[in-house]
Amino acid sequence: MDLTHRDADAWIAGYAHYLRDVLGAADTTRLRHLPTVRRFVAACSGPGAPAPDWTGLSVQQVTEFIQREAAQRTGHGRTAPGSATRSFLRFLAWCGAAPSGLDRAIPSVRRARHASLPTHLSAEQLARLLERPAAPRPVEYRDRAILSLLAGLGLRAGEVAALEFDDLDWRAGQLRLRAGKCRRERVLPLPQEAGTALAEYLRHGRPPHQHRRVFLTLTNPARTFQAATVTATVRRNLVRAGIPLGRLTGAHMLRHTAASRMINRGASFKDVADVLGHRSLQTTGIYAKLDLDALAGVALPWIGGAR
Repeated sequence: MDLTHRDADAWIAGYAHYLRDVLGAADTTRLRHLPTVRRFVAACSGPGAPAPDWTGLSVQQVTEFIQREAAQRTGHGRTAPGSATRSFLRFLAWCGAAPSGLDRAIPSVRRARHASLPTHLSAEQLARLLERPAAPRPVEYRDRAILSLLAGLGLRAGEVAALEFDDLDWRAGQLRLRAGKCRRERVLPLPQEAGTALAEYLRHGRPPHQHRRVFLTLTNPARTFQAATVTATVRRNLVRAGIPLGRLTGAHMLRHTAASRMINRGASFKDVADVLGHRSLQTTGIYAKLDLDALAGVALPWIGGAR
């Protein structure tokens, strides 16, 4: 392997190949890491230098890049540049372009665990979002089915986009989710509300097409949905329902909403983790916190207020 004359694009392509074929990383990992890696390669190439010189890479150079990237982000996003850069440095060491051990010199970005509650909808907001028009059009049948799956089961946007007819077991009332980010297949019960909305979409909203994907665009020709299309569907319907768009307004907000509803109904963290496909209960632990308004409704009277 000639490493001397590789240009920036070749290094990025080689890293993408390493993630996919060597590490077996999920598509979402590649999509998340590659933008940061592109900026890192560009920063290391320097002006007028088509190919980066990894032999002169220093810990200070890596640290300064990560600090610049992290300064532009908030919350959990501040850890993403370090993760992507660390992964790329391991790739460089794997192919012999840079010494091993540089990845261990990357500083960790401190972030308080569960520092804030996940953004989720109130019961009243969710009802407005899922409200069915008196005379729904095909697009409204489709959107309501998508929103019902997201809010009822906490599916990821990519899981909804990848849903196929063979994944639906109407007799058993179950939904199969193929191995994705969590790298394992899941079979979930199909809630009645989501199942009804899905059936109505298939009868009245889905254009005739031989493709096995459940959700299609209404364009001519029809196309399959992508994760970004699902997120755009959520945002459009939030605006329609008069719900303010905040920092987190895509499919993940409905995932948080579904998890919060399950916890409030008495589900265990293990049950919620199984539904959401979390590999670690620590991830599910973000839903352990309650806001004071919700807590006040179930708390015993304060002893100091007794007469």
